[in-house]
Amino acid sequence: MKKLLLFLALVNSFYTHAFEENPSDTSSIGRIGISAQVGTTGYGGSLNVRITKKIELTFGHSILDVSAKLATSFDGQKVDLTVTNKNSFTTFGCNLYPSKKSSFHLMVGAVLSASEFPIQAISKDSQSYQKIIFSPEQLGKLDFTFKGAEVMPLIGIGFGRAVPKRRIGFGLDLGAAYMGNLKCTITATKAFEPVATQQNENVLNNAFSDFKWYPFLNFKLNIKLF
Repeated sequence: MKKLLLFLALVNSFYTHAFEENPSDTSSIGRIGISAQVGTTGYGGSLNVRITKKIELTFGHSILDVSAKLATSFDGQKVDLTVTNKNSFTTFGCNLYPSKKSSFHLMVGAVLSASEFPIQAISKDSQSYQKIIFSPEQLGKLDFTFKGAEVMPLIGIGFGRAVPKRRIGFGLDLGAAYMGNLKCTITATKAFEPVATQQNENVLNNAFSDFKWYPFLNFKLNIKLF
């Protein structure tokens, strides 16, 4: 714990002296800036307002479009899985600084998002039933969609002021947004249709009941407009 606190203090000191201090910037209110960001919520930007030298408000929007294909098997049956995370995130945040010169801050706020995570399963092998062979196309496909809360409380920490004291600064936000319990829906076609039952949805809901938090990690380029 002592090593962690020492590390945070060193990072805070680095940001404060390397990017933030500017004696000519004496105004405590009315400063406005913008940010470009990339991270676990995708790519986007934000509008930032300095309320006081210890409080900043941020209003951001980002888009995430990630898809990955995985080859696996169930009971010896080869299956292709397509996992997709295609969401947009609107963030309302408040940065709270312990001192006027600090770049380290506590981040609180809320994230608005559909938070849907679809997974599609398609069989790669044919199956036989009573001497009848069904091709992968005849078997159909299976879709699982996990959905979290549309309004997610956000808490975390950060380094770097959203409205830098110099013209340009850098920032890092690290935290988590609370999604609540993920709700699964199953849709299926053709031979997979009997799998799409409420009972199987409940099984998946219980299996993913521990996944309640969405990681929030963004690297930011902050620019002071005026």
